[in-house]
Amino acid sequence: MFRLYNELPVVQSIILIRAVGKTMLEESRGWGPTVVGISGHNGWAVFVSVTVRGGGPLVIDRRRVQLIEPGLPNQPYEHDTLDLSREQAEELVKEVRESSLHCAERELARLKSSGCGKIDAIALREALLPHLPASVAAAHASYHVMVRADAMLYHDALCKAAEGLGILVERIAPGQERQRAAEALRIGTERLNHWLAELRGSLGPPWQKDHQDAAARAIAGLGKIATLKLPSRLAP
Repeated sequence: MFRLYNELPVVQSIILIRAVGKTMLEESRGWGPTVVGISGHNGWAVFVSVTVRGGGPLVIDRRRVQLIEPGLPNQPYEHDTLDLSREQAEELVKEVRESSLHCAERELARLKSSGCGKIDAIALREALLPHLPASVAAAHASYHVMVRADAMLYHDALCKAAEGLGILVERIAPGQERQRAAEALRIGTERLNHWLAELRGSLGPPWQKDHQDAAARAIAGLGKIATLKLPSRLAP
């Protein structure tokens, strides 16, 4: 089934760094590598872009993005294919997969062109499954697989979109993003948690757990390609 993909508005897109008298491009020339940390959900995600300036991490962009087009179900494996024939179920999942890949490609391309400079990597949670189920029937045959297959669909789309754009993918074990970020900054996790929470004061809302976890993933990813330190004004 052919679907005409429509442009979707980016919800809550906030570019945070724009120096007085300088364009975003001019400001970005003083930045180091940039990693986009991602907190993923079924059908949408939070992107938090973190770069390096003066040796420390700097949040330069945050946005909520849609990973599925209007009118399509965001949990086809777990809900919307249960009462369909095999052919209808496969067709629906195929359409959702194609839409999610298109949306992921579009949102990463938009981010690249927004003035944030070159994106070196994305950092997201490790997949909940080794791979997407071979068929809808295979997903339904295992409750463990069925309740994780939809999240896996969006994870797969983000990874494929990034790789197609020449962006590296850093996968982080669930619950390990803050420990990894603390190690990258050479501080304790308590200090990291305090610093992440305090960023709300300078960045303003929204700065919820999703944003903080995404920022931690980005910092963990940056730690693989750059030497980091806590910004001097916040260092103990």
